[in-house]
Amino acid sequence: MTTFKKVNRFADRGADAEKAVQKFLTDWGLNTNTRDWARLVDSKAAGRVIKAAAADFEVYRMDSGTAFDEGPRYACLIEVKETQHDYRIDYDRITQMARLRKRANAGVICMVVVLHSGTGLWRCLPIEWMLANKVDKGSWDLRKVPTFPTVEGALHSSYPEFF
Repeated sequence: MTTFKKVNRFADRGADAEKAVQKFLTDWGLNTNTRDWARLVDSKAAGRVIKAAAADFEVYRMDSGTAFDEGPRYACLIEVKETQHDYRIDYDRITQMARLRKRANAGVICMVVVLHSGTGLWRCLPIEWMLANKVDKGSWDLRKVPTFPTVEGALHSSYPEFF
């Protein structure tokens, strides 16, 4: 007898945005041994049988020609969100805020990248900006945060030294 696992109807939400970020990171990491990244497991898509990750992607980078140089080393966490609203993102959609804040306190660059699906525009929100503009409920108003036609532009605008 065949049994079917119940599929979460929200498991595909944001999939297009995550694929775009994954494609950018793949291209960004090509032909270099000082850049690496990994897609972290999505707890919701896995049926909540595993602990939620702090973000969707972890990214590593070093400023030098080879992996064994003494250049500065960077670690980054990227959480990807997709929303239909043109300039808002709901506070309760960013469930990882506490963990992102803790990682940022440990020296990790943390950000939330938002795709506004209605306009096709991207924004990059550094965790520091989100904490400085904290809301307890409702949503962040992102009208003062610049938009970009590509995820690369959004990431580079906030962290040109990393991307």
